[in-house]
Amino acid sequence: MTLPTVDMTAVRRVLLIKLSALGDIIHALPVSAALGEAYPHLEMTWAVEETFAPLIAGNPYISEIVTFPKVNSHKLRSAAFYPDYAARLREVRRRRFDLAVDMQGLTKSAVIAVASRARTRLAYHYLREAATLMVRPVPRRPESVHVVDQYLDIAHFLGATPERVRFPFHIPEEDEAAVDAMLCAEGVGPCDTFVAINPASAMAIKQWGAANYAALMDAVQERMGLPAVMVTADRAVAAEVRESARLPFVDLSGRTTLKQLAAVLRRSAVHVCGDTGSGHLAAALERPVISLIGPTDPERACPYGQRANAISRRQACGSACNWHHCQFAHPRCLGAIHVTDVLARVETLLRAPSVVGG
Repeated sequence: MTLPTVDMTAVRRVLLIKLSALGDIIHALPVSAALGEAYPHLEMTWAVEETFAPLIAGNPYISEIVTFPKVNSHKLRSAAFYPDYAARLREVRRRRFDLAVDMQGLTKSAVIAVASRARTRLAYHYLREAATLMVRPVPRRPESVHVVDQYLDIAHFLGATPERVRFPFHIPEEDEAAVDAMLCAEGVGPCDTFVAINPASAMAIKQWGAANYAALMDAVQERMGLPAVMVTADRAVAAEVRESARLPFVDLSGRTTLKQLAAVLRRSAVHVCGDTGSGHLAAALERPVISLIGPTDPERACPYGQRANAISRRQACGSACNWHHCQFAHPRCLGAIHVTDVLARVETLLRAPSVVGG
């Protein structure tokens, strides 16, 4: 399929579509910065699921945010879902966009691209479902290995070649203040160094295990004398960690908004997590991230720019293992990562000049 040549001087209204989830939206943020810097005349709108709209709020390159409800089997069985969704599509249609960029690559995102009435509808190279019939994929450049660079292939195609990958993310002062108050109430002062730890991942095969995270938090406090701060929205996993830990720790599980989570991560000296969104958010905020990667390819999906800090034991996977399926009762790749491995990496990063002093 031959892609159209796009005269960006004639383009004014652009719709960027990335609906979910946390880490994926963070990966797509540099596209807005690249286009906004290259073409300051653009008026860019971002289509996103309601839950994740705060990730876009405050982005200086985005003029407007349009939200959609999450599409799932439960919603699709509800008669009330369809009139609401149709009304939102009509709102997109009313805006008459010149260019639509689908970075989700699914039927639901391609439908929004079609609703935009944009003459040119481009997409991330990895299209699934019926998206192949509605948007045109920009081929992946051979040098684009990480998913962030693969999204940026679209910006490159449109003539935007940023010298530096930038993640435009805004944290309001009130959220910074709220996090300061939470941490102070737990005995962590504004200048104190701490390690932020997220023990949860969306998929069970990506979870290192509550007992491992509990042992890590105990060691951070015992061996390093530093506060360990747990951040996760998964209350069930948080409860398992609390039950396994010998020492009390700062527990912010379920207590932060997305912006407040970002404020915690930006204040942390090091963030430790699995293959999950908080790691990508911390990397976007230029904090050191130790990511424990299971069956996923770390070259493509580790926190951006932090491959050296990703711990992966994919060689322990079986021939039938992939990013969404494990052939074993418990993932051997994650089981091969030991608490001492992670602790040693934390100690190394804490000694780095850019980390010490927070």
